Amino acid sequence: MRPLIFSDNKGNEQVWLPDGPRSADDAFHEFVDQHRAEDASFSIRDEENDETLSLLFGLGAVSRVKGARTEYRLVTNGGDYQSQAANFIRGGVAALGARRRWLPDMAGLERARLRFEFDGSVLRRTHPRELRRRLAVLTRVDGRGPVVDAGVTHFGFGNGGDTVNAWFSADGCGLVVVFDHTSPLNSRDDARARAALYDGVPADLLALVRDAGTTLDVPHPDGGTVVAATGVFTFSGPCAMAEGLVSRLQEARLGVEATGVGRLLDGFLAMPDFTPAAVAEAAGWWSAEEIAAGFATGEQEQTAPTDREAVDRFCRIWADSGYNDRWDAHYVLFDGDDVDDAGEVRDELLAVVQTLGLERVDAPPGAASGEVWVRTDPRIDAELENWA
Repeated sequence: MRPLIFSDNKGNEQVWLPDGPRSADDAFHEFVDQHRAEDASFSIRDEENDETLSLLFGLGAVSRVKGARTEYRLVTNGGDYQSQAANFIRGGVAALGARRRWLPDMAGLERARLRFEFDGSVLRRTHPRELRRRLAVLTRVDGRGPVVDAGVTHFGFGNGGDTVNAWFSADGCGLVVVFDHTSPLNSRDDARARAALYDGVPADLLALVRDAGTTLDVPHPDGGTVVAATGVFTFSGPCAMAEGLVSRLQEARLGVEATGVGRLLDGFLAMPDFTPAAVAEAAGWWSAEEIAAGFATGEQEQTAPTDREAVDRFCRIWADSGYNDRWDAHYVLFDGDDVDDAGEVRDELLAVVQTLGLERVDAPPGAASGEVWVRTDPRIDAELENWA
């Protein structure tokens, strides 16, 4: 152990020495308890190694400093403060986790905060399979039907001034676009700002909204048109806000509610019972006849045949190296592993996923290179009950 200096942002300071009567953990917790205030932040400094850890309670974050480098990490539960402090006391900055989980500046921290806010949203926690089912019904209620073109299905509905549109390919990748005419993100006279909301959307998905001709389009600064949007959400991996949307929200100091997704879509997704009566109560612009017709003509999604040996092998790999994400929307396998760490079992898993016709998606930004994310499937869920 080495000497440590505890301090807060009010000027209080205490030196802890390795040969003292109390452990560093106990001494630091006592220091925090003595000086805790609503806007307080606390630091542990190791002068010998030029390292510092700060607990930024007011920002919901921690920062670590090594020499001239400062990095930040969002705190999503109170226990993270305690674990980060214990790790730093034990082994300094090197014990605080992989670099990919830390952010280089406050701007990155605020972007992470927006993404965490969205991670708890109704859209994020709705399984894409259920999202597609409800969108198909709402599209038919709106007087049309899902349109399939080159393997991509387009869903969409509106209320006369606002629109919800979605495109999903056969492999489950997709894009959801909402346009709320009352949103502060509705840049009526700024074509570049409208187009910038789509920054970061994969090229194949972006092509779906360029010169679409099927919904409310607005001029694009490079020519042609783009679908009008105040919210852009991608499904190339777990549902996420487009980078351009996150940047705009950050610049304008707005939250996810500014996109309009809550007003236009979340109500339909949050219904525990998605029935004609529930839709009629939520959407007064449709008649009872239109709603009934939309529900009456639903189709069932086709599922691939089940291969018993492949199912068993998937479940075994999941039991050894996987878990379900917080919304039970994805199986996450080889969490934190690089490709080399996962080894040949990962290759076997990918083959099994293909055999079963499961929807594999991109891992979230910052994930280890070996992580595999697969959308949950009722056939597999039923089997996993015997493996958990």
